[in-house]
Parts: sequence; structure tokens; C-alpha cells
Amino acid sequence: MIIVTGGAGFIGSSLVHYLNSLGEEDIIVVDRLGSDEKWKNLRSLRFNRYIHADNLEGHHVLTKKEIRAVYHMGACSATTETDVDYLMRNNVDYSKGLIRFCTKKDIPIVYASSAATY
Repeated sequence: MIIVTGGAGFIGSSLVHYLNSLGEEDIIVVDRLGSDEKWKNLRSLRFNRYIHADNLEGHHVLTKKEIRAVYHMGACSATTETDVDYLMRNNVDYSKGLIRFCTKKDIPIVYASSAATY
């Protein structure tokens, strides 16, 4: 299984599309769909399951299946976001938690969110 956080966003869904082109379908898409239309990015993709980002930690799927890789694209990249507590929880703490999880389980993780450049 491969986990793609931010999988409903433009870059994340493009990554899932690419993985599909390689024959990968055992993919968990993790995101927060919210009220915009990014859910439409998922319509033509093949993946095993969608998990809301707030429900990933402790989710049973993390213990039941072998995770081959995590691609962490999920972060708030809005340069207009002013809620620093939210940014710390979402961009910093969430990323650190994923990295700790992957390190403990010896799972390769790639962090490539555009939010890392801001």
C-alpha cells in the first residue's frame, strides 16, 4: 500500500494518476476535502480508500496492511492563511508525526509539499 497525503490536491492527484499509470491501485488518499471542488480531482483515479487527514493517526489501515511508501503532499500552502496555530498543527506537527511514524516502521517517506517553500 502507498499513502498519498494531500492526494486530492492538484499535485497529489497528479501523483496518484502517475502511480496509476505504473499499475499502482493499492493507494490510500489522505486529505481534507472541505467545501471547494478539489474532490473532483479524484474522480478518474484508482485508489483503495480515502481517509480524512484528521483520521489518519491511529487508523486501523495503518496496522493491517504493509505500507510501502508515504508521499506527503498535504499541507496548507495558502499564503493568505493567518491562523498560525492551524499552520503549526497542520504543516509542522502533522508532518513531524508522519515522519516519526515512518521512521519507527522503516517506511520510506517523501515530503514534497509546495508549502515547504513558503
